[in-house]
Amino acid sequence: MFDTKYNVLLIDDESNSVTSFQALLQNKNYLPLLLTDPTNIQQKIPPNWVGVVLCNTKLTNHSGLSVLKEIMLLDKKIPVIMLSEYGNVPMAVNAMKIGAINFLEKPISFDALLYQIENALAERRQLISQRQWQLNKLNQTFIGSSEWLHKHRQQLQKLANSHLPVFLWGKNGTGRYLSASNLHRLSSRKNAPFILHECIQNIPNPIEDLLTQCERGTLVIKHLHQLSINEQQRLASAMHSEEKSFRLIVISDIPLWQIIQQQYLSTEIYAHFLHTQIELLPLYKHPTDIAAIFLHYVQKSCFQLNKAYLPPTKKLLQHLGLQRWIGNVTELIHTAELYALGLFTPQNTPTLDTDRIQLKETNPLAKQLAQYEKQLIEDALLFFQGRINPVANYFAIPRKTLYLRMQKYGIDKNEFKL
Repeated sequence: MFDTKYNVLLIDDESNSVTSFQALLQNKNYLPLLLTDPTNIQQKIPPNWVGVVLCNTKLTNHSGLSVLKEIMLLDKKIPVIMLSEYGNVPMAVNAMKIGAINFLEKPISFDALLYQIENALAERRQLISQRQWQLNKLNQTFIGSSEWLHKHRQQLQKLANSHLPVFLWGKNGTGRYLSASNLHRLSSRKNAPFILHECIQNIPNPIEDLLTQCERGTLVIKHLHQLSINEQQRLASAMHSEEKSFRLIVISDIPLWQIIQQQYLSTEIYAHFLHTQIELLPLYKHPTDIAAIFLHYVQKSCFQLNKAYLPPTKKLLQHLGLQRWIGNVTELIHTAELYALGLFTPQNTPTLDTDRIQLKETNPLAKQLAQYEKQLIEDALLFFQGRINPVANYFAIPRKTLYLRMQKYGIDKNEFKL
């Protein structure tokens, strides 16, 4: 990976012309980097790099168009200008379709190229600034440092820059509404309407009115599968329309595959969410975030109440980390507010799970570990629908070892198959 100080990447192996071109760019206060071998180009360009790529279409051991494709797979917004000595219209059209911002034939007007480089750099700076602003907002909203939360913030940031429909599913209190609202307020639609609608079985839904209200904005529907067939058809028709001006976000308690399996949703609507389904994990599945979320909302509540901040003890934070949190993040926030008010004690934790430690009879460590291992295996089988191979891969153990563990705990894979 090269240094981010470089703002022009020259991909060319014609040493004579490139050296002089590099010197001209330096004289104009650019910081060009010459790359004669673009092998593994994706690993060489830094993430969110503020720069422009100038790539020759004809390289000794590579196709310039293949290099362009690799760069677009890394970040389709990286500005790439293709340079060619033997260009033709089909090649130029192909390059533009792949993602190049321009295709220039040699000899090239240096002044014209400088103009394009400067414009591309200005747009790139603005884009990266926008991305950074979005990530900063998401970091302030979704508190924690777990791998899952990091991935979730990245997903939201990328989807905020698109107009794709999104399917958010998970249990109550996991952040579905928060994710939906951030997809809206971080997008170009942020000043347009944000309409929330919950579908209830056997109650008519005013689809046309909702579409009118959310024009150029975002329509968030909870329990989409409760729409009647006719209502689903009207919504699907609006989504297929060339005049479509709204973004659809769906919030659900159950995964999309289960809705389809139960034949509650038309295939026309289902197709829109094939690649944009996001599961919001329950809090107990990313427990390393519990302390950070709790501390954040304690401090926030103390500030709002104009009260002195009393740091929770390590013992209390450990206690919180052992809870199941049935109400997920919403319940944890409520607990933080109680703590700030001075009304919280570990004994009144709503989902207290650590009482097992205080039981009169002993519970040996080996037994507790076995129960935990059994639960992990059952959770994985449930997630992978009883399929052994993905479960074994998930735990990074041989199939035989997994079978022995299942036999030990009396677990039958068939009970988890759909």
